[in-house]
Amino acid sequence: MAMHQDHFSMLSELERLAAMALDPVRVHELGPDQWPVAMLAAALIAGGDESRRTELMKAYGVFVQKNAPAARAASLVQLSRFVSANKGNGWRGFLPAALADPDAALRRKAAVYMATLATPGELERFTGIAELVRHLAGDEAAPATMLDALLSLGDMRFLPLLEQLYALPEARLEAWLGELEVVPNHFSCQWMLGLLEAHPGLADALVSVWQRTAAKASVLIDLTLPVPTWAFTTAAPQPLHGWTPQEYVPRMLPRLLPHLNEEQAQKVRAAFGAA
Repeated sequence: MAMHQDHFSMLSELERLAAMALDPVRVHELGPDQWPVAMLAAALIAGGDESRRTELMKAYGVFVQKNAPAARAASLVQLSRFVSANKGNGWRGFLPAALADPDAALRRKAAVYMATLATPGELERFTGIAELVRHLAGDEAAPATMLDALLSLGDMRFLPLLEQLYALPEARLEAWLGELEVVPNHFSCQWMLGLLEAHPGLADALVSVWQRTAAKASVLIDLTLPVPTWAFTTAAPQPLHGWTPQEYVPRMLPRLLPHLNEEQAQKVRAAFGAA
């Protein structure tokens, strides 16, 4: 009986903290030590309800004001453990951090958690990735870090979902490209090659991405990622193949050369250390 009482007491406390975090009047009563759990509780209770998105985002804004990045990171880790233990339940609770945390590393981490912990749907296996793509496509406030996080996953099975972004206005795509920092992998390069074919006018922006990031990759990996990670005994990615940057450039050239001038093509070769 005591165990059940403790369980219900814990649920009651989470509900109380969530109610405070989501109440614009009482939110400022929360102390610094209460905020990480309060934000976790609010994310779990309101994260899956579209009608409560505005109040959840406002709560996250106060959370940011009152808590340093370390506390916000701890809250994200706590939420990831809860979602994993509950087989994906509450996975949309990562969205406020993915959209609005001022720390780019935390935005990326939240997006990765959302992509890899979401419960598979009946019609869409990769529901977290589909949800992030939906926000990238429909929410003008969606940050480039969200795209950066998706491209970093490295799994080619996600490509059809991200190809939907080719339909976006060129100016918006160009703005994201200016901020991408993803370490090149087979998936990210193939997505960018498809983007070049769909939008030849983005050639300079894409060349700049490769110039900025290619040196970060000692090997360009093609892999399979366990998604959702909680459904597997090990969450380690399974490498399928890898190429050195110099080996990978010849694979890119047939799709690159029709859309680049000689100067642009040489910049890509140089970025990947190819002659």
